[in-house]
Amino acid sequence: MMFRPVLSAVALAACGLLPAAAHATPLSASEILKQFNTVVLGSATSSSHTDGRTYVGGSLSGGDYVQHINDTPGSSYAGLTVAGSASNVKVNGLGAVIGGGLSNSTVNSGSSVVYGGVSNSNLNGAAYVEGGSSGNFNGGKLATPNEVMIANVVASTSTNFGSVLGGLSGSLQSLSSTGSSVAFDGNLAIFNAVANASGVAVFDLTAIDTVLFSKGEFRFNLNGASSVILNTDVKSATLGANFLGSAAQQYGSKLLWNFYNATNLTVNSQWGGSLLATGAYLTNNQNIEGGVFVNGLDQRAEIHLQSFNGGLGGNGGGGSAGAPAAGVPEPGSMALLAGGLGVMGLLARRRRAAPAR
Repeated sequence: MMFRPVLSAVALAACGLLPAAAHATPLSASEILKQFNTVVLGSATSSSHTDGRTYVGGSLSGGDYVQHINDTPGSSYAGLTVAGSASNVKVNGLGAVIGGGLSNSTVNSGSSVVYGGVSNSNLNGAAYVEGGSSGNFNGGKLATPNEVMIANVVASTSTNFGSVLGGLSGSLQSLSSTGSSVAFDGNLAIFNAVANASGVAVFDLTAIDTVLFSKGEFRFNLNGASSVILNTDVKSATLGANFLGSAAQQYGSKLLWNFYNATNLTVNSQWGGSLLATGAYLTNNQNIEGGVFVNGLDQRAEIHLQSFNGGLGGNGGGGSAGAPAAGVPEPGSMALLAGGLGVMGLLARRRRAAPAR
């Protein structure tokens, strides 16, 4: 699904800001992991809250977003970006960009841009709405987008999340184990990390993942590793292990689980670390301490803001694996920018043709 370009092209041209906005830089893999708490390539439903920023490539129903405004890393993206329609959502800060309609929702602060109509909603920051509207516009309903809105709109189509995150997952998959290993003691799995010179520890779980995810307890010995990448080729898994010693909260920003073959994942116990599973539908029945990067989401518990802050293992551990794919924009963005530039060119020709006063 893509954002429709008509509003953006005309609005950017009218504001005279398109040339600068047109150069929005696509995000790299590491930037996505830092700036976003949740990225869903398809559609999502939620009955819980997300601490930080969220992107949804399809439609969205329910949920409470940007709970921790001041802790959310900076970005050109709004607090909530949805390519399709959104309903029954609450955005606490940093605004929203909605590609379809918005209904039964509240944006408490920040600018909002809605490509479709708005119904039965409260927009408490400045808002630009292309379609019909009903509700409370307490922050004012603008005739043209302001500068913040324009930045959010252009950002909304600047990065092809599927391509970048898929590239990252494939790059991580190709990493060799750094000698990290897992030992089993009854129902307990003990992760012993061995870091490379860059502080990155890589686990290859492919031979043991079926047994591993049946265990009820996880213990982690990071042994000085600054980041840990765990590669697994499991296709379907129920993740129900208890992270001993408060490891979920302690290591949430250091663990990156790469489920590169997964199509279906269920979290039934508090989980620690970011979940990278671009082909998977995720149901989380318990809280996740880290980022969520999946194809589809049924969110039934909280997703807490613990941005992955370690290395991604490329170039001997110091590079950003998957970063080359960042240059591929969302399909709608090229039409958006081309259309806007065309309008700007037309306006420029009219100004040149106008008689001098």
